[in-house]
Amino acid sequence: MRLKQDCSADTGISTLILFIAIVLMAALVVVPLINTSGMFTEKAVHTGEETKEHVSTGIRILSVGGQTTDNTTTDHGITRLSITIEPIVGSGIVTLDTAIISVRAAGKPPAIIRYNQTSDSYEDGFFNASRWLRINEGTESDRTNDPYIEYGDMVEIGIDTTASATDFSPNVDIAIEFLLETGFDTKIEFRTPLTYPVSDEYLELY
Repeated sequence: MRLKQDCSADTGISTLILFIAIVLMAALVVVPLINTSGMFTEKAVHTGEETKEHVSTGIRILSVGGQTTDNTTTDHGITRLSITIEPIVGSGIVTLDTAIISVRAAGKPPAIIRYNQTSDSYEDGFFNASRWLRINEGTESDRTNDPYIEYGDMVEIGIDTTASATDFSPNVDIAIEFLLETGFDTKIEFRTPLTYPVSDEYLELY
């Protein structure tokens, strides 16, 4: 049996219209899918960056010191707290003016303290950077107007507790927590000494 050599397919106008309609429908479906896929990819990348920054950014509390009341005071306590902090290894920038410090003394409601460039009053809810112990880049004057710390920096946080000195009486449990806008929170707990010196003296509390 021999096949004809001059066979050709029949294509009518209806077949052509159907083909064009299929192409147009495919385009209408594909374009939104591409746009949606791009949007989800962008959001996923952004979320990943935020998650990475949140997980890797944080501070380490190196020490907490306290100035005791002088010998003219009958109720001994702490008149000033000095908290030394530094960013953890690989940390992103930590902005002090968006950070919150929660200080809880046993039997007292927590004090919520925020950054203030000129005031460090515990009673008014303020802390400031009392000393820049180490600055990786820039100068102390730069950081005064733009208070932040990055890896390599070390700063001493100052809090004047004179008006609330008895919150930090001898043999009291204290919890201090740094709450960061971006990054993970850091909390320490310690107990004040059983007795304080009767004279004005600096003590290592943590």
